[in-house]
Amino acid sequence: MAVYRSDQAQLTISAEAAPGGDPELNSGTLVGGSSDIDTTLSAEANAGDTQITVTDAEDVVVGDFIRIGGPDGAAATIGTDVTEEFEIRRIVHTSATDGAGTYYLDRPLAFYHASGDTVEEVSATNTTSNEFYSYITTVPGVYDSVTLPEFTPTIEPRYLLGTSSNRNFTTAYSGSQSFNGSLPSFVVVDATPLRFPIGKMKTNPSAYLDSSDHTSELQTAAKKGDVWINLKNNTNLDVGGYLHITDETGTAPSSTTAITSGTNPEVVKVQSTTGSSTSTMVQLSQPLRHDHAVDVNVQEVAASPYYTHTIAETFDLDTLTWNVLFRDSSETAANDLQRRYIGGMVDSATLSASEGGMLMMSYDSVPFLDMVHNQEDQTTVGTNLYNGDSTGSGMPRYAIMNKITSSDISFPTTEPYYFSQGAFTLFGQEFARVRNVAISISNSAEPRYYITPRFGRHRGPNEIREGRRAYSMACTVALPDTVASSATTVNSANEIFKQILLEGNYGSGNGLQGFAITLTFTRGTNDTITITIPNDGTAATGLNESGAFILSAPYNVTGDPIVQVDLDILFRNMKIEIVDSNGVYI
Repeated sequence: MAVYRSDQAQLTISAEAAPGGDPELNSGTLVGGSSDIDTTLSAEANAGDTQITVTDAEDVVVGDFIRIGGPDGAAATIGTDVTEEFEIRRIVHTSATDGAGTYYLDRPLAFYHASGDTVEEVSATNTTSNEFYSYITTVPGVYDSVTLPEFTPTIEPRYLLGTSSNRNFTTAYSGSQSFNGSLPSFVVVDATPLRFPIGKMKTNPSAYLDSSDHTSELQTAAKKGDVWINLKNNTNLDVGGYLHITDETGTAPSSTTAITSGTNPEVVKVQSTTGSSTSTMVQLSQPLRHDHAVDVNVQEVAASPYYTHTIAETFDLDTLTWNVLFRDSSETAANDLQRRYIGGMVDSATLSASEGGMLMMSYDSVPFLDMVHNQEDQTTVGTNLYNGDSTGSGMPRYAIMNKITSSDISFPTTEPYYFSQGAFTLFGQEFARVRNVAISISNSAEPRYYITPRFGRHRGPNEIREGRRAYSMACTVALPDTVASSATTVNSANEIFKQILLEGNYGSGNGLQGFAITLTFTRGTNDTITITIPNDGTAATGLNESGAFILSAPYNVTGDPIVQVDLDILFRNMKIEIVDSNGVYI
Protein backbone atom coordinates (compact mmCIF):
# COMPACT_ATOMS: atom_id res chain seq x y z
CA MET A 1 0.00 0.00 0.00
CA ALA A 2 1.07 3.58 -0.62
CA VAL A 3 2.45 5.55 2.31
CA TYR A 4 3.75 9.06 2.88
CA ARG A 5 7.56 9.11 2.91
CA SER A 6 9.80 11.81 4.32
CA ASP A 7 12.03 11.74 1.26
CA GLN A 8 9.02 12.63 -0.92
CA ALA A 9 7.97 15.59 1.22
CA GLN A 10 8.96 19.09 0.12
CA LEU A 11 9.20 22.36 2.00
CA THR A 12 9.02 25.68 0.18
CA ILE A 13 8.87 29.17 1.63
CA SER A 14 7.99 32.76 0.75
CA ALA A 15 8.19 36.15 2.37
CA GLU A 16 4.95 37.85 3.42
CA ALA A 17 4.02 41.49 2.86
CA ALA A 18 2.25 41.39 6.23
CA PRO A 19 2.19 38.73 8.97
CA GLY A 20 -0.01 35.79 8.00
CA GLY A 21 -0.59 36.80 4.37
CA ASP A 22 0.49 33.80 2.29
CA PRO A 23 1.09 35.20 -1.21
CA GLU A 24 -0.45 33.51 -4.23
CA LEU A 25 -2.74 34.49 -7.07
CA ASN A 26 -5.69 32.15 -7.48
CA SER A 27 -8.76 33.09 -9.51
CA GLY A 28 -10.73 30.07 -8.35
CA THR A 29 -13.76 28.59 -10.06
CA LEU A 30 -16.57 31.14 -10.13
CA VAL A 31 -19.77 29.88 -8.51
CA GLY A 32 -22.10 32.44 -10.12
CA GLY A 33 -25.87 32.57 -9.89
CA SER A 34 -28.36 34.92 -8.30
CA SER A 35 -27.93 33.46 -4.79
CA ASP A 36 -24.12 33.71 -4.61
CA ILE A 37 -21.79 36.48 -3.49
CA ASP A 38 -21.14 39.11 -6.17
CA THR A 39 -20.16 42.46 -4.68
CA THR A 40 -17.34 45.03 -4.44
CA LEU A 41 -15.11 46.48 -1.75
CA SER A 42 -16.55 49.64 -0.21
CA ALA A 43 -13.11 50.65 1.15
CA GLU A 44 -9.53 49.76 0.36
CA ALA A 45 -8.01 46.72 2.06
CA ASN A 46 -4.32 46.41 2.89
CA ALA A 47 -2.02 43.44 3.20
CA GLY A 48 -2.44 42.08 6.72
CA ASP A 49 -6.12 43.00 7.06
CA THR A 50 -8.33 40.22 8.43
CA GLN A 51 -11.63 41.81 7.44
CA ILE A 52 -13.05 43.62 4.43
CA THR A 53 -16.09 45.88 3.99
CA VAL A 54 -18.38 45.26 1.02
CA THR A 55 -21.13 47.26 -0.65
CA ASP A 56 -23.64 44.40 -0.40
CA ALA A 57 -23.32 41.42 1.95
CA GLU A 58 -26.37 39.68 0.49
CA ASP A 59 -26.35 35.86 0.12
CA VAL A 60 -23.29 35.35 2.32
CA VAL A 61 -22.95 32.08 4.20
CA VAL A 62 -20.26 31.57 6.82
CA GLY A 63 -17.76 29.16 5.30
CA ASP A 64 -18.06 30.55 1.75
CA PHE A 65 -14.85 31.10 -0.22
CA ILE A 66 -14.43 34.43 -2.00
CA ARG A 67 -11.98 35.84 -4.52
CA ILE A 68 -10.96 39.38 -3.64
CA GLY A 69 -9.78 41.41 -6.63
CA GLY A 70 -9.13 40.03 -10.10
CA PRO A 71 -11.56 39.32 -12.92
CA ASP A 72 -15.16 40.49 -12.82
CA GLY A 73 -16.82 37.21 -13.66
CA ALA A 74 -15.02 34.31 -15.28
CA ALA A 75 -14.23 35.59 -18.78
CA ALA A 76 -11.41 38.07 -18.12
CA THR A 77 -7.83 37.01 -18.92
CA ILE A 78 -5.27 37.39 -16.18
CA GLY A 79 -2.39 39.64 -17.27
CA THR A 80 -4.38 41.24 -20.12
CA ASP A 81 -7.80 42.33 -18.86
CA VAL A 82 -6.74 41.97 -15.23
CA THR A 83 -3.55 43.62 -14.00
CA GLU A 84 -4.08 43.62 -10.26
CA GLU A 85 -3.51 41.23 -7.40
CA PHE A 86 -6.27 38.77 -6.43
CA GLU A 87 -6.54 36.06 -3.79
CA ILE A 88 -8.95 33.63 -2.15
CA ARG A 89 -10.03 33.74 1.48
CA ARG A 90 -12.78 32.06 3.51
CA ILE A 91 -15.49 33.96 5.38
CA VAL A 92 -15.54 33.00 9.06
CA HIS A 93 -18.06 35.62 10.22
CA THR A 94 -20.19 38.40 8.75
CA SER A 95 -21.67 41.51 10.31
CA ALA A 96 -24.68 41.47 7.98
CA THR A 97 -26.45 39.25 5.46
CA ASP A 98 -27.91 42.11 3.45
CA GLY A 99 -26.77 45.60 2.48
CA ALA A 100 -23.35 46.95 3.38
CA GLY A 101 -21.40 44.75 5.73
CA THR A 102 -18.08 43.34 6.90
CA TYR A 103 -16.65 39.94 6.05
CA TYR A 104 -14.21 38.48 8.58
CA LEU A 105 -11.58 36.30 6.90
CA ASP A 106 -9.85 33.04 7.85
CA ARG A 107 -6.38 34.60 7.53
CA PRO A 108 -4.79 37.97 6.69
CA LEU A 109 -4.66 39.36 3.17
CA ALA A 110 -1.43 39.04 1.20
CA PHE A 111 -2.00 42.01 -1.15
CA TYR A 112 -3.40 45.52 -1.31
CA HIS A 113 -6.88 45.88 -2.88
CA ALA A 114 -8.41 49.19 -3.93
CA SER A 115 -11.92 50.30 -3.10
CA GLY A 116 -14.27 49.02 -5.79
CA ASP A 117 -12.37 45.78 -6.44
CA THR A 118 -14.58 42.79 -7.09
CA VAL A 119 -15.53 40.22 -4.45
CA GLU A 120 -17.00 37.02 -5.87
CA GLU A 121 -17.79 33.56 -4.54
CA VAL A 122 -15.61 30.69 -5.77
CA SER A 123 -15.76 26.96 -5.15
CA ALA A 124 -12.37 25.50 -6.01
CA THR A 125 -8.91 26.31 -7.27
CA ASN A 126 -8.56 26.93 -10.98
CA THR A 127 -5.55 25.33 -12.61
CA THR A 128 -6.11 26.65 -16.11
CA SER A 129 -2.92 28.00 -17.69
CA ASN A 130 -2.18 31.62 -16.66
CA GLU A 131 -5.10 31.58 -14.23
CA PHE A 132 -3.00 31.15 -11.10
CA TYR A 133 0.47 31.98 -9.87
CA SER A 134 2.25 30.52 -6.88
CA TYR A 135 4.95 32.46 -5.06
CA ILE A 136 5.55 30.02 -2.19
CA THR A 137 8.04 28.12 -4.31
CA THR A 138 11.48 28.97 -2.90
CA VAL A 139 13.72 26.32 -1.37
CA PRO A 140 15.53 27.82 1.67
CA GLY A 141 18.67 25.74 1.09
CA VAL A 142 19.68 22.10 0.88
CA TYR A 143 17.89 20.47 3.83
CA ASP A 144 17.13 16.89 4.80
CA SER A 145 14.87 17.34 7.81
CA VAL A 146 12.24 19.79 9.04
CA THR A 147 10.47 20.07 12.37
CA LEU A 148 7.05 21.16 11.16
CA PRO A 149 5.14 23.78 13.17
CA GLU A 150 2.24 21.42 13.68
CA PHE A 151 -1.05 22.46 15.16
CA THR A 152 -0.75 22.03 18.93
CA PRO A 153 -4.01 22.49 20.83
CA THR A 154 -4.38 22.99 24.56
CA ILE A 155 -7.05 20.67 25.95
CA GLU A 156 -7.82 21.69 29.52
CA PRO A 157 -9.39 19.12 31.87
CA ARG A 158 -11.85 20.60 34.36
CA TYR A 159 -13.18 19.14 37.58
CA LEU A 160 -16.78 19.80 38.46
CA LEU A 161 -17.83 19.06 42.02
CA GLY A 162 -20.75 16.79 42.80
CA THR A 163 -20.78 14.79 39.56
CA SER A 164 -19.54 11.42 40.89
CA SER A 165 -16.46 11.46 38.66
CA ASN A 166 -14.41 9.19 40.94
CA ARG A 167 -11.62 11.77 41.18
CA ASN A 168 -11.29 11.97 37.37
CA PHE A 169 -11.75 15.19 35.44
CA THR A 170 -15.37 15.88 34.54
CA THR A 171 -15.07 17.58 31.18
CA ALA A 172 -12.51 19.12 28.84
CA TYR A 173 -12.35 22.50 27.13
CA SER A 174 -10.31 23.78 24.22
CA GLY A 175 -7.69 26.37 25.07
CA SER A 176 -5.08 28.28 23.11
CA GLN A 177 -3.32 26.89 20.05
CA SER A 178 0.32 27.17 19.03
CA PHE A 179 2.50 26.47 16.00
CA ASN A 180 6.26 26.16 16.45
CA GLY A 181 8.78 24.70 14.05
CA SER A 182 12.43 24.67 13.11
CA LEU A 183 14.66 23.97 10.13
CA PRO A 184 17.86 22.40 11.44
CA SER A 185 21.28 22.47 9.79
CA PHE A 186 20.71 23.15 6.10
CA VAL A 187 23.33 24.06 3.49
CA VAL A 188 23.44 27.74 2.47
CA VAL A 189 23.64 28.03 -1.32
CA ASP A 190 22.53 31.66 -1.76
CA ALA A 191 21.22 34.69 0.13
CA THR A 192 17.64 33.37 0.55
CA PRO A 193 17.65 32.42 4.26
CA LEU A 194 20.03 35.06 5.59
CA ARG A 195 17.83 38.12 5.97
CA PHE A 196 14.84 36.78 7.89
CA PRO A 197 16.46 36.68 11.36
CA ILE A 198 17.99 40.13 10.78
CA GLY A 199 15.97 42.55 8.65
CA LYS A 200 15.68 43.85 5.11
CA MET A 201 17.67 43.29 1.93
CA LYS A 202 18.65 46.02 -0.53
CA THR A 203 19.82 45.01 -4.01
CA ASN A 204 21.86 46.95 -6.57
CA PRO A 205 23.17 45.69 -9.94
CA SER A 206 26.69 46.26 -11.19
CA ALA A 207 25.57 48.12 -14.34
CA TYR A 208 22.66 49.17 -16.57
CA LEU A 209 22.12 48.64 -20.25
CA ASP A 210 22.80 51.60 -22.51
CA SER A 211 20.42 54.52 -21.95
CA SER A 212 18.78 53.81 -25.30
CA ASP A 213 17.37 50.65 -23.74
CA HIS A 214 14.55 50.64 -21.23
CA THR A 215 14.49 53.66 -18.91
CA SER A 216 11.34 54.59 -17.07
CA GLU A 217 9.71 55.68 -13.82
CA LEU A 218 6.89 54.35 -11.70
CA GLN A 219 3.58 55.76 -12.92
CA THR A 220 1.96 55.06 -9.56
CA ALA A 221 3.31 54.16 -6.14
CA ALA A 222 4.01 50.46 -5.58
CA LYS A 223 3.35 48.63 -2.33
CA LYS A 224 5.31 45.89 -0.64
CA GLY A 225 3.84 42.61 -1.85
CA ASP A 226 2.67 43.91 -5.24
CA VAL A 227 3.26 41.64 -8.22
CA TRP A 228 2.16 44.24 -10.78
CA ILE A 229 3.84 47.62 -11.16
CA ASN A 230 2.77 50.49 -13.40
CA LEU A 231 5.53 52.10 -15.50
CA LYS A 232 5.35 55.27 -17.57
CA ASN A 233 6.47 53.49 -20.74
CA ASN A 234 7.47 50.10 -22.08
CA THR A 235 10.02 51.18 -24.69
CA ASN A 236 12.43 48.29 -25.32
CA LEU A 237 11.09 46.46 -22.25
CA ASP A 238 12.02 42.78 -22.46
CA VAL A 239 9.95 39.98 -20.94
CA GLY A 240 12.36 37.91 -18.88
CA GLY A 241 14.62 40.93 -18.35
CA TYR A 242 15.62 42.48 -15.03
CA LEU A 243 14.72 45.96 -13.81
CA HIS A 244 16.32 47.98 -11.03
CA ILE A 245 13.83 49.98 -8.97
CA THR A 246 16.36 52.47 -7.69
CA ASP A 247 14.11 54.08 -5.05
CA GLU A 248 15.55 57.41 -6.24
CA THR A 249 13.60 60.14 -8.03
CA GLY A 250 14.92 62.71 -10.47
CA THR A 251 16.50 62.59 -13.88
CA ALA A 252 17.15 59.07 -15.08
CA PRO A 253 20.85 58.25 -15.44
CA SER A 254 22.34 58.61 -18.89
CA SER A 255 25.26 56.26 -18.26
CA THR A 256 25.41 52.53 -17.64
CA THR A 257 26.67 53.05 -14.07
CA ALA A 258 24.10 51.82 -11.57
CA ILE A 259 22.54 54.08 -8.93
CA THR A 260 23.34 52.73 -5.45
CA SER A 261 22.12 55.54 -3.20
CA GLY A 262 18.42 54.63 -2.98
CA THR A 263 16.86 53.93 0.40
CA ASN A 264 15.33 50.54 -0.45
CA PRO A 265 16.40 49.57 -3.98
CA GLU A 266 15.57 46.15 -5.39
CA VAL A 267 15.81 44.21 -8.63
CA VAL A 268 12.74 42.60 -10.22
CA LYS A 269 12.24 40.20 -13.11
CA VAL A 270 9.66 40.94 -15.82
CA GLN A 271 7.17 38.07 -16.06
CA SER A 272 4.81 39.70 -18.57
CA THR A 273 3.72 43.11 -19.82
CA THR A 274 0.64 44.83 -21.17
CA GLY A 275 -0.02 48.41 -22.23
CA SER A 276 1.20 50.95 -24.76
CA SER A 277 4.33 52.96 -25.47
CA THR A 278 3.19 55.58 -22.95
CA SER A 279 2.04 53.33 -20.12
CA THR A 280 2.46 49.70 -19.18
CA MET A 281 1.63 47.24 -16.43
CA VAL A 282 4.41 44.80 -15.65
CA GLN A 283 3.89 41.52 -13.87
CA LEU A 284 6.82 40.47 -11.68
CA SER A 285 8.22 37.03 -10.96
CA GLN A 286 8.17 37.70 -7.19
CA PRO A 287 6.29 40.14 -4.92
CA LEU A 288 8.04 43.40 -4.08
CA ARG A 289 10.10 43.47 -0.88
CA HIS A 290 9.62 47.22 -0.32
CA ASP A 291 7.24 50.11 -0.84
CA HIS A 292 8.25 52.49 -3.65
CA ALA A 293 7.02 56.03 -4.30
CA VAL A 294 5.63 57.37 -7.56
CA ASP A 295 8.25 58.66 -10.06
CA VAL A 296 11.20 56.61 -8.78
CA ASN A 297 13.61 55.56 -11.53
CA VAL A 298 13.35 52.10 -13.08
CA GLN A 299 16.35 51.00 -15.16
CA GLU A 300 16.97 47.87 -17.19
CA VAL A 301 19.89 45.85 -15.84
CA ALA A 302 22.91 45.07 -18.01
CA ALA A 303 23.37 41.62 -19.50
CA SER A 304 25.25 39.14 -17.25
CA PRO A 305 25.77 41.54 -14.33
CA TYR A 306 26.58 40.79 -10.73
CA TYR A 307 24.42 42.03 -7.86
CA THR A 308 25.22 43.34 -4.39
CA HIS A 309 22.66 42.42 -1.75
CA THR A 310 23.02 44.20 1.58
CA ILE A 311 21.18 42.80 4.60
CA ALA A 312 20.71 45.38 7.34
CA GLU A 313 18.89 45.24 10.64
CA THR A 314 15.31 46.43 10.98
CA PHE A 315 13.15 46.81 14.06
CA ASP A 316 10.30 44.72 12.60
CA LEU A 317 11.15 41.44 10.92
CA ASP A 318 9.46 40.12 7.80
CA THR A 319 7.44 36.96 8.31
CA LEU A 320 7.44 33.73 6.33
CA THR A 321 4.97 31.28 4.85
CA TRP A 322 6.01 27.62 4.87
CA ASN A 323 4.27 25.19 2.51
CA VAL A 324 4.74 21.44 2.96
CA LEU A 325 3.50 18.90 0.43
CA PHE A 326 3.41 15.17 1.17
CA ARG A 327 3.09 12.91 -1.88
CA ASP A 328 2.66 9.20 -1.31
CA SER A 329 4.96 6.45 -2.50
CA SER A 330 2.64 5.61 -5.41
CA GLU A 331 2.98 9.20 -6.72
CA THR A 332 -0.82 9.60 -6.65
CA ALA A 333 -1.53 13.34 -6.84
CA ALA A 334 -5.10 12.87 -5.56
CA ASN A 335 -3.65 11.67 -2.24
CA ASP A 336 -1.45 14.74 -1.72
CA LEU A 337 -1.45 16.18 1.78
CA GLN A 338 -0.59 19.88 1.83
CA ARG A 339 -0.22 22.05 4.91
CA ARG A 340 0.60 25.74 4.89
CA TYR A 341 1.92 27.59 7.93
CA ILE A 342 1.53 31.37 7.96
CA GLY A 343 3.00 34.32 9.84
CA GLY A 344 6.26 32.61 10.83
CA MET A 345 8.96 34.71 12.50
CA VAL A 346 12.54 33.45 12.83
CA ASP A 347 12.99 33.75 16.57
CA SER A 348 16.47 32.27 16.75
CA ALA A 349 18.96 31.16 14.13
CA THR A 350 22.56 29.96 13.84
CA LEU A 351 25.01 30.48 10.98
CA SER A 352 27.98 28.12 11.22
CA ALA A 353 30.93 26.56 9.44
CA SER A 354 33.61 24.14 10.53
CA GLU A 355 36.78 22.66 9.06
CA GLY A 356 36.17 20.32 6.16
CA GLY A 357 32.56 21.42 5.87
CA MET A 358 30.24 23.95 4.30
CA LEU A 359 28.49 27.11 5.42
CA MET A 360 25.37 25.92 7.26
CA MET A 361 22.37 27.60 8.81
CA SER A 362 19.70 26.55 11.28
CA TYR A 363 16.38 28.17 11.98
CA ASP A 364 16.35 27.02 15.58
CA SER A 365 12.92 28.35 16.52
CA VAL A 366 10.16 29.67 14.25
CA PRO A 367 6.74 30.36 15.83
CA PHE A 368 3.76 30.80 13.46
CA LEU A 369 0.36 32.45 13.68
CA ASP A 370 -1.80 29.78 12.07
CA MET A 371 -2.10 26.91 9.61
CA VAL A 372 -4.36 25.92 6.69
CA HIS A 373 -4.55 22.65 4.77
CA ASN A 374 -6.11 20.86 1.78
CA GLN A 375 -8.18 18.23 3.66
CA GLU A 376 -11.69 19.35 2.77
CA ASP A 377 -13.97 16.80 4.44
CA GLN A 378 -14.27 14.37 7.31
CA THR A 379 -16.71 11.60 8.18
CA THR A 380 -16.47 11.50 11.97
CA VAL A 381 -19.79 13.29 12.38
CA GLY A 382 -22.42 14.59 10.00
CA THR A 383 -22.12 18.15 11.22
CA ASN A 384 -19.99 20.68 9.36
CA LEU A 385 -17.02 21.09 11.69
CA TYR A 386 -16.25 24.50 10.26
CA ASN A 387 -19.44 26.39 11.05
CA GLY A 388 -21.34 23.87 13.16
CA ASP A 389 -24.41 23.53 10.95
CA SER A 390 -25.72 20.39 9.25
CA THR A 391 -24.83 21.32 5.67
CA GLY A 392 -21.95 18.89 5.31
CA SER A 393 -18.69 17.66 6.72
CA GLY A 394 -16.38 20.62 6.05
CA MET A 395 -13.10 20.67 7.99
CA PRO A 396 -11.79 23.57 10.10
CA ARG A 397 -8.84 25.38 8.50
CA TYR A 398 -9.48 23.90 5.06
CA ALA A 399 -8.45 26.41 2.39
CA ILE A 400 -8.64 26.66 -1.39
CA MET A 401 -5.02 27.07 -2.39
CA ASN A 402 -2.64 26.23 -5.20
CA LYS A 403 -0.91 22.89 -5.01
CA ILE A 404 2.84 23.48 -5.07
CA THR A 405 4.68 20.56 -6.64
CA SER A 406 8.26 19.95 -7.72
CA SER A 407 7.52 21.32 -11.20
CA ASP A 408 6.86 24.74 -9.63
CA ILE A 409 10.23 24.86 -7.88
CA SER A 410 13.66 25.91 -9.04
CA PHE A 411 15.96 23.68 -7.03
CA PRO A 412 19.46 24.91 -6.12
CA THR A 413 22.10 24.49 -8.80
CA THR A 414 24.94 26.58 -7.36
CA GLU A 415 27.84 25.31 -5.30
CA PRO A 416 27.72 25.78 -1.53
CA TYR A 417 30.08 28.06 0.36
CA TYR A 418 32.96 25.99 1.73
CA PHE A 419 34.75 26.60 5.03
CA SER A 420 38.02 26.21 3.15
CA GLN A 421 37.08 29.29 1.12
CA GLY A 422 36.60 31.44 4.21
CA ALA A 423 38.67 34.19 5.80
CA PHE A 424 38.33 35.30 9.43
CA THR A 425 39.64 38.62 10.69
CA LEU A 426 39.90 39.67 14.35
CA PHE A 427 41.33 42.96 15.61
CA GLY A 428 42.08 43.91 11.99
CA GLN A 429 44.30 40.86 11.36
CA GLU A 430 43.43 37.60 9.62
CA PHE A 431 43.67 34.48 11.76
CA ALA A 432 44.54 31.48 9.61
CA ARG A 433 43.96 28.72 12.15
CA VAL A 434 40.25 29.07 12.82
CA ARG A 435 38.71 25.60 13.13
CA ASN A 436 35.03 26.51 13.40
CA VAL A 437 32.76 29.47 13.86
CA ALA A 438 29.08 29.82 14.80
CA ILE A 439 27.04 33.04 14.94
CA SER A 440 23.84 32.91 16.97
CA ILE A 441 20.96 35.35 16.58
CA SER A 442 18.11 35.65 19.06
CA ASN A 443 15.10 37.92 18.53
CA SER A 444 13.25 37.01 21.76
CA ALA A 445 10.05 36.64 19.76
CA GLU A 446 6.92 36.26 21.84
CA PRO A 447 3.52 35.06 20.56
CA ARG A 448 0.74 37.18 22.07
CA TYR A 449 -2.88 36.20 22.72
CA TYR A 450 -5.34 39.05 23.17
CA ILE A 451 -8.98 39.42 24.15
CA THR A 452 -10.61 39.80 20.74
CA PRO A 453 -13.39 38.11 18.76
CA ARG A 454 -12.12 34.94 17.06
CA PHE A 455 -14.05 32.81 14.62
CA GLY A 456 -13.86 29.42 12.94
CA ARG A 457 -11.96 27.64 15.75
CA HIS A 458 -8.95 29.94 15.32
CA ARG A 459 -7.34 30.39 18.74
CA GLY A 460 -3.72 30.75 17.73
CA PRO A 461 -1.61 33.84 18.49
CA ASN A 462 -3.00 37.23 17.50
CA GLU A 463 0.50 38.41 16.71
CA ILE A 464 4.17 37.66 17.31
CA ARG A 465 6.30 40.47 18.71
CA GLU A 466 10.07 40.82 18.57
CA GLY A 467 11.87 41.35 21.86
CA ARG A 468 15.44 42.42 22.51
CA ARG A 469 17.88 41.23 19.88
CA ALA A 470 21.02 39.39 20.98
CA TYR A 471 24.07 38.20 19.02
CA SER A 472 26.89 35.92 20.05
CA MET A 473 29.75 34.10 18.35
CA ALA A 474 31.57 30.93 19.30
CA CYS A 475 34.73 29.90 17.50
CA THR A 476 37.72 27.67 18.02
CA VAL A 477 41.10 29.16 17.13
CA ALA A 478 44.34 27.19 17.06
CA LEU A 479 46.88 29.77 18.18
CA PRO A 480 49.21 31.45 15.66
CA ASP A 481 52.97 31.16 15.91
CA THR A 482 54.64 32.45 19.05
CA VAL A 483 56.53 35.74 19.42
CA ALA A 484 58.48 37.34 22.23
CA SER A 485 56.43 38.47 25.19
CA SER A 486 57.52 42.05 24.47
CA ALA A 487 56.33 41.92 20.84
CA THR A 488 53.34 43.98 19.66
CA THR A 489 52.40 41.79 16.68
CA VAL A 490 48.60 41.44 16.54
CA ASN A 491 48.45 38.08 14.75
CA SER A 492 50.37 36.14 17.39
CA ALA A 493 49.76 33.43 19.96
CA ASN A 494 49.60 36.03 22.75
CA GLU A 495 47.06 38.40 21.25
CA ILE A 496 43.83 36.71 22.33
CA PHE A 497 45.12 36.54 25.91
CA LYS A 498 45.89 40.27 25.76
CA GLN A 499 42.51 41.13 24.28
CA ILE A 500 40.45 39.45 26.98
CA LEU A 501 42.46 41.31 29.64
CA LEU A 502 41.82 44.61 27.86
CA GLU A 503 38.04 43.91 27.89
CA GLY A 504 37.57 46.02 24.77
CA ASN A 505 38.78 49.16 26.57
CA TYR A 506 41.63 50.75 24.63
CA GLY A 507 41.76 54.02 26.54
CA SER A 508 40.30 56.03 23.65
CA GLY A 509 37.38 57.57 25.51
CA ASN A 510 34.68 56.90 28.04
CA GLY A 511 33.25 53.40 27.88
CA LEU A 512 34.17 50.21 26.13
CA GLN A 513 35.00 50.18 22.43
CA GLY A 514 35.39 46.55 21.48
CA PHE A 515 36.85 45.39 18.19
CA ALA A 516 35.75 44.59 14.63
CA ILE A 517 35.31 41.19 13.01
CA THR A 518 34.91 40.22 9.37
CA LEU A 519 34.06 36.77 8.06
CA THR A 520 34.15 36.21 4.29
CA PHE A 521 33.31 33.18 2.14
CA THR A 522 34.39 33.31 -1.50
CA ARG A 523 33.08 31.02 -4.25
CA GLY A 524 34.62 32.92 -7.14
CA THR A 525 34.89 36.30 -8.83
CA ASN A 526 32.05 38.56 -7.68
CA ASP A 527 30.63 35.68 -5.64
CA THR A 528 31.04 36.22 -1.89
CA ILE A 529 29.30 36.44 1.47
CA THR A 530 30.83 38.97 3.88
CA ILE A 531 29.72 39.35 7.51
CA THR A 532 30.83 42.60 9.11
CA ILE A 533 30.78 43.21 12.89
CA PRO A 534 29.80 45.88 13.85
CA ASN A 535 27.64 46.81 10.89
CA ASP A 536 29.80 49.75 9.78
CA GLY A 537 33.04 47.85 10.29
CA THR A 538 34.34 50.29 12.90
CA ALA A 539 34.13 49.85 16.68
CA ALA A 540 34.08 53.01 18.78
CA THR A 541 33.11 54.29 22.22
CA GLY A 542 29.75 55.88 22.81
CA LEU A 543 26.14 54.83 22.53
CA ASN A 544 25.33 52.39 19.72
CA GLU A 545 28.95 52.38 18.53
CA SER A 546 30.66 49.46 20.23
CA GLY A 547 31.93 46.35 18.47
CA ALA A 548 32.69 42.84 19.75
CA PHE A 549 33.90 41.73 23.18
CA ILE A 550 35.52 38.47 24.29
CA LEU A 551 33.64 36.92 27.21
CA SER A 552 35.87 33.87 27.64
CA ALA A 553 39.03 32.52 26.02
CA PRO A 554 40.49 29.61 28.01
CA TYR A 555 43.98 28.41 27.01
CA ASN A 556 43.28 24.79 27.98
CA VAL A 557 45.98 22.16 28.05
CA THR A 558 44.71 19.15 26.10
CA GLY A 559 46.01 16.47 23.78
CA ASP A 560 45.73 18.71 20.71
CA PRO A 561 48.97 19.26 18.80
CA ILE A 562 48.50 23.05 18.97
CA VAL A 563 47.07 24.93 21.91
CA GLN A 564 43.64 26.19 20.88
CA VAL A 565 41.16 28.60 22.39
CA ASP A 566 37.39 28.33 22.46
CA LEU A 567 36.26 31.93 22.11
CA ASP A 568 32.91 33.18 23.38
CA ILE A 569 32.22 36.60 21.83
CA LEU A 570 29.45 39.11 22.41
CA PHE A 571 28.65 41.75 19.81
CA ARG A 572 26.00 44.41 19.28
CA ASN A 573 25.08 44.29 15.59
CA MET A 574 26.20 43.12 12.17
CA LYS A 575 25.69 43.45 8.42
CA ILE A 576 25.74 40.77 5.72
CA GLU A 577 26.67 41.58 2.14
CA ILE A 578 26.22 39.03 -0.64
CA VAL A 579 27.65 39.48 -4.12
CA ASP A 580 26.38 36.99 -6.71
CA SER A 581 24.66 36.60 -10.09
CA ASN A 582 21.15 36.16 -8.65
CA GLY A 583 19.17 39.39 -8.98
CA VAL A 584 15.85 38.42 -7.40
CA TYR A 585 15.31 37.10 -3.90
CA ILE A 586 12.19 36.77 -1.78
